[in-house]
Amino acid sequence: MAFEIPGYSTTRTVGAGGMTKLYLALDAQQNRYLLRVLNAELEKNRTARNRFLASAGILRALQQPRADRAFPKLVKSGELKGRQYMLLEYVEGRSLRELIQSAALGDKRLESNVLSLMRQLAHAVQAVHAHGFLHLDIKPENILVEEETGRLVLIDFDLAIPRKRFFKRVRELPGTTAYVAPETLANHRPDDQSDVYSFGVTCYEMLSLHRPYEGTRIDDVRAAQADPKTPPTPIRQHVPNLSPALANWVMKCIAKNPADRYPDMTLVLRDLGR
Repeated sequence: MAFEIPGYSTTRTVGAGGMTKLYLALDAQQNRYLLRVLNAELEKNRTARNRFLASAGILRALQQPRADRAFPKLVKSGELKGRQYMLLEYVEGRSLRELIQSAALGDKRLESNVLSLMRQLAHAVQAVHAHGFLHLDIKPENILVEEETGRLVLIDFDLAIPRKRFFKRVRELPGTTAYVAPETLANHRPDDQSDVYSFGVTCYEMLSLHRPYEGTRIDDVRAAQADPKTPPTPIRQHVPNLSPALANWVMKCIAKNPADRYPDMTLVLRDLGR
């Protein structure tokens, strides 16, 4: 049975994540919203509840003041019948993962907008940092592109944490392994450069339709990613006509040694060109 909140009718399920179910909801004027609900089996899981509540707070902070529209508008959040929920702006479009998959089949829409999308994503990540948080789950699945406007929207802040000067070791490894910085895989201490790396891998994938580390066995891919002696595949091996400047910029974002990587998103944006 679909979950509903007063004043809105739930029409159908539109997806599910690791922690949540997603529904399309309508108000009395038939305006569409995304209803995000914590899975029932996680309601008694303190970590899951805290992450869900924290993500709502982060979205609220990112909209005070709401200088841009790089994040989904949080309409309301709360608890009903023992279930935590968020009511969010509905973004009419596709995920970046879907756009990458379409591009692999010959669709040219991603290629024609890729620089704009990279700049929008860079500004979004910089804004997250400026508001005092790390996202820690930047990947194509967590990026939406509005169909009509080309607007990029960064979503899913369930793994986000406060951005601090000194970072503590986290018990659980944040994010999806392919997008996690090698040093974070090793020490479980995410920082600004963790997001820089995830951002860089996402841009590498947008430009090349490949990842920096690939193979037939996932364990081998992870081992190469973590091995300090195994460099990422140069992006120009996949895209020979990519300009050297842009190729160097992407490779600096995903440099295996943090000392060779951009230290923060401000410098990433400076070299990308605002």
